[in-house]
Amino acid sequence: MRREVLAVSLMLCIALSGCASVPVASHSGGRSLLRDALSVPVAELETRAASGDARAQFSTSLVYQYGLQGTPADPVKATTYRQQALIAKGYMPITQYIAGLNGNLGRTAIINVPRYEVTAGEARAAYVCARAVARRVAPEVGATACGTPDVYAEMVSF
Repeated sequence: MRREVLAVSLMLCIALSGCASVPVASHSGGRSLLRDALSVPVAELETRAASGDARAQFSTSLVYQYGLQGTPADPVKATTYRQQALIAKGYMPITQYIAGLNGNLGRTAIINVPRYEVTAGEARAAYVCARAVARRVAPEVGATACGTPDVYAEMVSF
């Protein structure tokens, strides 16, 4: 009985040691992506996007999707930049302790957890708000699309 309790306890400890909180990419509901698309010069965004910066790639896709900053809308370029941004991922190493059994020493293992630079939720929020800003919808509708009236007013002011 005691051995079974010990085995179950050990298995529970091992299972729980694998649970780690993984920080996600900075998530501002897509506002930082749209803010960059509205305020950073397009040439600078394209330079950063060409160097592999996924956030710049997504901001550039917003510029071309909605014709922001006086740039002509180009759905093909927008799609290309968006696809590049959404497939870009990095890895976050997590160290996990694996307990030793039967008197053996424990060990640590490094697990590389993939993380996306631009999350799907962040991308969706940025597109919804960008559409409202590009169409200059009524403030109530824009506030709903961008989260708050203050955020919508800030985005429209660019």
